[in-house]
Amino acid sequence: MRRARRAPADLRSHRWFGRDDLRSFGHRSRMKGAGFGLDDISGKPVIAILNTWSDANPCHAHLRLRAEEVKRGVWQAGGFPMEIPLLTLGETLMKPTTMMYRNLLAMEAEEALRSYPADGVVLLGGCDKTVPALVMGATSANLPALFVPAGPMLRGNWRGQFLGSGSDVWKYWAERRAGTLDECSWREMEDGIARSYGTCMTMGTASTMGSAVDALGLTLPGASSIPAADSAHPRMAVASGRRIVDMVWEDLTPRTILTTEAFENAVTAAMALGGSTNAIIHLIAMAGRAGANLDLERFDALSRRTPFLANIRPSGTYLMEDFFYAGGLLGLLRRLEDYLHLDCLTVNGHTLGENVATAVVCNDEV
Repeated sequence: MRRARRAPADLRSHRWFGRDDLRSFGHRSRMKGAGFGLDDISGKPVIAILNTWSDANPCHAHLRLRAEEVKRGVWQAGGFPMEIPLLTLGETLMKPTTMMYRNLLAMEAEEALRSYPADGVVLLGGCDKTVPALVMGATSANLPALFVPAGPMLRGNWRGQFLGSGSDVWKYWAERRAGTLDECSWREMEDGIARSYGTCMTMGTASTMGSAVDALGLTLPGASSIPAADSAHPRMAVASGRRIVDMVWEDLTPRTILTTEAFENAVTAAMALGGSTNAIIHLIAMAGRAGANLDLERFDALSRRTPFLANIRPSGTYLMEDFFYAGGLLGLLRRLEDYLHLDCLTVNGHTLGENVATAVVCNDEV
């Protein structure tokens, strides 16, 4: 779908860098002080990269590198990247609960975009509450936005058995307390259950919300299924950097994409995946920011008619790495075509139906 292209003078950042006035003089001179020339910033889309990387969040340990890869894509497409660090909500270490800070991160994301000379934004997150928080903030700011999900970690492994984070640990902890699992075995399991950076590789909140945002149309198609440690993940980050520059020129904003029908697609995907019940809380909040109509009654109606397709722990057998090899979210959406609004627009400029038309399911068991 082709959209009218904006002129450089229409860019929001033109107010900072393009005018012949005292304030723009100050903005340009300070950027020159940082080593950037007029050729770097003049007439080019400024792309904010809102990054929730932190040493305090192991799930996001790779997002410092992913930000650099997004920047590479932005430069390739003729934009100017500007990384902005935000609060991270690390489910594994933060107490008492990250839910206390979801709306704080949403406000921080929104105000960062309003305050700085951003024309578009790439959102880097993945661990549970960071996903809805970043989307909520970007939706309120309503600048062209694209989400880069952190991706699931590699599946756990202990003595030839696959382990799922946040699921198998409860079973084996019961055995440990019962005295049927010795300390040596317990420590081996601790070494093998989280084998890489990335979010939980079960269908917990992180995988559910990443998949929901993918189904909403805010990621490059299928991005949510790519394991964090797979080489396809940095390539996706570079491609996202390239695409956001075009989205700025096209003025393709979140509220153009986040319609009521798009949210119904996200709910349908979450139900077919056997996703986390936290999706109810987060998707309704996200829909509110977009002005879309989604309530508990509609959630219930969609869940009752949607088939349960994915065989992923904790409600199934397999893990997110297996899901990726089997065809990932695009494969699942292809199987759900009769239940989806296929005419919904997505960030790559194509409809959901166009994005899933060539998807293949490689393993029906998953």
